Amino acid sequence: PLNVLGGALLHWTGQSSRYMPGDFKIYSNEIASGSAERAEADLTGYDIIDWPLSYDDLEPYYEKFEWEFGISGQAGLNPFAGPRQRGFPLPPLRHSGKMQLFAEACKKLGYHPYDTAAGIASQPYKPSAPFDTRIDERPACVYCGHCNFYGCHVHAKSASLYITIPVAVKTGNFELKTNAKVCRINSDASGQVTGVNYFDADGRAREQRARVVILSAFIFEHARLLLLSKTDSGKFAKGLANSSGYVGRNILAHGDVRAMGAFDDFIINGYIGPGSAAMRIDDFNGNNFDHTGLGFIRGGTIGTSGDGTPVTRVDVLPPDVPTWGREFKEFYQRYYNRIMDLNMQPETLPHKANRIDLDPHARDRWGLPLPRVTFDFHQNEHRLQKYLAGVGDRIMRATGASKVWTEEKGRPNRWAGGTRMGASPKNSVVNHNCQTHDIANLFVVGASVFPTMAGYPPTATVAALSYRTSEFILQQKDWFK
Repeated sequence: PLNVLGGALLHWTGQSSRYMPGDFKIYSNEIASGSAERAEADLTGYDIIDWPLSYDDLEPYYEKFEWEFGISGQAGLNPFAGPRQRGFPLPPLRHSGKMQLFAEACKKLGYHPYDTAAGIASQPYKPSAPFDTRIDERPACVYCGHCNFYGCHVHAKSASLYITIPVAVKTGNFELKTNAKVCRINSDASGQVTGVNYFDADGRAREQRARVVILSAFIFEHARLLLLSKTDSGKFAKGLANSSGYVGRNILAHGDVRAMGAFDDFIINGYIGPGSAAMRIDDFNGNNFDHTGLGFIRGGTIGTSGDGTPVTRVDVLPPDVPTWGREFKEFYQRYYNRIMDLNMQPETLPHKANRIDLDPHARDRWGLPLPRVTFDFHQNEHRLQKYLAGVGDRIMRATGASKVWTEEKGRPNRWAGGTRMGASPKNSVVNHNCQTHDIANLFVVGASVFPTMAGYPPTATVAALSYRTSEFILQQKDWFK
């Protein structure tokens, strides 16, 4: 995420899927149940636990996010989705040529395509009661096609910068300090946090006292701040909230693989429409298919979406075409409007070798150690990525593409983990309320608290956890006397 006001929601694609019920109980459902053994999966080195909460615990907060942030979609099309009390507040975004080809191919193969929930308004939207009516109306998407990596120039994208932050500012109870860098979380002898030290816009060291401290700065900064805030001795000598030693451990990322196709007789115009105008299937997500003898557990979602500008399509290139020169140019002159790719998002299991710690040498401009990331995919991911690439190949061929090729080696994307939640303080950092086990008035909110990662992007689940945690904090009346 960019280090800007509003964070990743400024430039996210907008995919807003809820996790499936089974995504919260991988240890129980797939290890303790014997499913991993039947799959002949090698889980050596992995460190898998259940979430300390369930889909039902988060369902009301998923709903609140969808109705306050204006999520577009259609409930009831995905047979693998969890139960819900309400549909979506807005209809799905328009279908593109990619979505049409993908849906038709999947139906031929007996799969179940559906419109992905999108954090982009398909119509002008303002929440109504019982949701927060203080939120301003947003206009509908204009289908410019520049969602990925960019802010939305009309504010159709669901972003906190122009949805929740303005509401907070108008209350008069919210002070926003921009261009500030927190460098330490302070604690006292009683084991509570007392506030933070930070550098202001002029580089001067400042202190902000606080009754409650909430970290919401993405996974790398969460681990770094907790480790930087260690004390010389005593309870926090290994870092704040780190009595378990789990701060920075078991980081996660999707291992995206792709299937790509070029069409001689069909113009795709893939640059048209937002990135979250997507069609997907969950037939190979989670534990929705038979894993017997496959050598791995879990799965991933498969689909196609927008994002087709020239600069982002230069990597949709057959392996026999050079990456530069005359043949490269001739291929794109012919096929730029005739190529599409399917994206498979295989989940990654928590592995003991994947972690964040403090770099012993590299420093930032304030002289603080940078976070050092050690990450790789391991045996379960390698087998899953290859399998899903094969499924993608099958679907792409069913579209009628003239030429098909695949990318089987995963690329890390959509990070999570590092301060995971769990029932036991011995092997996790926070509890089911995102409250650190060690420090009652310190909370960590974001994808870093995920103990496992589903096949979906984490955003909707991060939002649901944020609403739930906020509600819990507000109930602690003694803290705010």
